[in-house]
Amino acid sequence: MHKNWKFHHVSVVVRDMAKAMKFYEALGMGPFPPLLGPHGKVKLEKKTLHGKPSDWEIDLRHAEGGLGDITFELVQPLKGNTPVKEFLDKKGEGIQHIGFFVDDIDAEAAKLAAKGFKMTQGAETPTVKWAYYGTDKVGGFSIELMQKK
Repeated sequence: MHKNWKFHHVSVVVRDMAKAMKFYEALGMGPFPPLLGPHGKVKLEKKTLHGKPSDWEIDLRHAEGGLGDITFELVQPLKGNTPVKEFLDKKGEGIQHIGFFVDDIDAEAAKLAAKGFKMTQGAETPTVKWAYYGTDKVGGFSIELMQKK
């Protein structure tokens, strides 16, 4: 199953994007140019939340920076009921998910479902399809699978 997964990023949920960028840049990570701002909207299709169709929208600040060959993503949810916001409310700041690109997200989703893992969130944009899996029972973080369209 995992030989088809290509590591992409570690995602940390934060309460204050500016403070987090400054902190992590002081550690030598980054730079973190913001990709979406407080009014950044992404056109989403086929949205699900906890296995059911949903009308959630992305309303967050998002920035990606590097540490060597590793992409380090900072996410600050602003509003809306998403697993990222749920994580922040329940656990506070921290690593929320690890993201992997796959060639066939539907095939990988079927393998995970057969093993009992449930999709907590999924959606598509014009360029990528993604799904989060509730693997946080051990380790405290989820897995995100992504497929380029």
